[in-house]
Amino acid sequence: MVQQTAESTGARRGRYWRLLSRFAAASVVATGISQLVFLLSYSLGATAVFATTLAWLAGAIPNFVLNRRTWGGGGRAALRGEILRYGVISVGTALLAALATHNAETLAHALFPDVRTAQIAVVWGAFIGTYAVMFVVKFVLIDRLVFTARRPRRAR
Repeated sequence: MVQQTAESTGARRGRYWRLLSRFAAASVVATGISQLVFLLSYSLGATAVFATTLAWLAGAIPNFVLNRRTWGGGGRAALRGEILRYGVISVGTALLAALATHNAETLAHALFPDVRTAQIAVVWGAFIGTYAVMFVVKFVLIDRLVFTARRPRRAR
């Protein structure tokens, strides 16, 4: 019994490292896309909230597709629920990022009224910082709430 428990714990730990590494890879892809869109749109004059929204849209779709592939998804029948649950988490993160970038933009304009590059750096820092903080939170939420249909059942 103890041997079986140790093996199942090791297998579970291996599963989480595999999921975390693939989640990180998907996040790198989505972050790269969203950072590029954010920096481009904000440096061209979009407001911080608008640039954040564009960047979120650009990164959320590939992030969902890559993460669904990582967790295996629940097939066609589970897709609607997965999109809905993922959307709630993703929109919540985007709202936090919009709030952070809006406040950072206000601060940046006050601190650097005539230095656009400094304003961009401050607002971009708030944008990337929000997503860095949310990385772990999103991993747990996606694992526990979004892609649950194919999770193996534990024997009782």
